[in-house]
Amino acid sequence: MNNTFSLNRFGKLLAMDGKKYLRNFGITLAILCSLNIGTWLLTAVFNFGMPPFIRWTVIYVAVFLSCILVPAKAFGDINLPREGVRYAMLPVSNWEKYLSYVLYCILTPVAVALISYGIDSLLTLIPVGGFERFIRSLGPMGMTMDLMKSLSDPSVVMDPSGLGQDYTDAMTMLEHMSSGEVLNYLVGLLFTTGLFMMGNLLFKTHKTGKTFGIMMGISYVLSMIMQALMLSGGFFNFMGEVDFNAIVNMVSGMMWVSILLNLVLTLALYVGLFFKLKTQKY
Repeated sequence: MNNTFSLNRFGKLLAMDGKKYLRNFGITLAILCSLNIGTWLLTAVFNFGMPPFIRWTVIYVAVFLSCILVPAKAFGDINLPREGVRYAMLPVSNWEKYLSYVLYCILTPVAVALISYGIDSLLTLIPVGGFERFIRSLGPMGMTMDLMKSLSDPSVVMDPSGLGQDYTDAMTMLEHMSSGEVLNYLVGLLFTTGLFMMGNLLFKTHKTGKTFGIMMGISYVLSMIMQALMLSGGFFNFMGEVDFNAIVNMVSGMMWVSILLNLVLTLALYVGLFFKLKTQKY
C-alpha cells in the first residue's frame, strides 16, 4: 500500500481533503482574493488613481499570505496526536497523501493570483474608481520599464529623441533583470510554500508563527553573508571602476545564480517533505 498509487483512491483522497480545505480555509481564500476589491473601493470613495504597481503589490501580498497560511489552516491537524493518527490510518499510500498535500498548498497561491488578477482586470473596466489601465507587467522591474516607456512617449511627457545615454543604460539594466524576475518570484513562492508545509509537519502549535520566525532568521543570516562577501570582494568599488555593461552582466549573472540555488534548495525541500510526511511521528 505505502508504495502504490491508485488514481481512484487518490481521487477520493482529493475529495476528502477538499472538503476539509474548504471548511478550514474557504473564508480565508475568499478574503485574500478580494483584497484588490478593497483597494478599488478606496479609489472610488476618495476619487484618486491607483498605479498598477500598487495594485500588483496588493496581489503579491495576497499570494504571499496564501503561501504561509494555507498549510497550517487547511492541514494543521495532520501531525497532531489524535487527528494525525486518524490521518495516518487512512487506506491510501504515502505518495497519495503527499501529492494531495502538495497540490492543495501549491494551487492555492496560483488560484489567488489568477482570481485576483481577473478581478483587477474586471474592475479596470468599470468607469468609476482609480483602476485606469490593465496590469501588463508583473514585478517592479517590468512595471518600471512600462513607466519609463510611457514617459518617453512624446504625447505624454517628453520627446524620446532628447533622452540621453542614462535612459538607454537604465532600460538595458531593467531588461536584463526583468528577464528572470517572474521566474524568481515563482521559485520564491514555491520555496515559501514548501517551507511552511514543512513547518506544519514539524511544529504542533503556533505553526505559522514559528516557521515565519525561522524564515526571517534564515533571510537575515543569508543577507549578512551576502553583504560580507560583497564588501570583502570590493563589489562597491568594482561598480565604480568598470563600465556599465560589465556591471549589468555581473548583476544579471548573480541573479541567475541565485535563481538556480533557490531552485535546488526548493527541490531538496520538497523531497524532504515527502520523507517527513512518510515518517511522521505522533
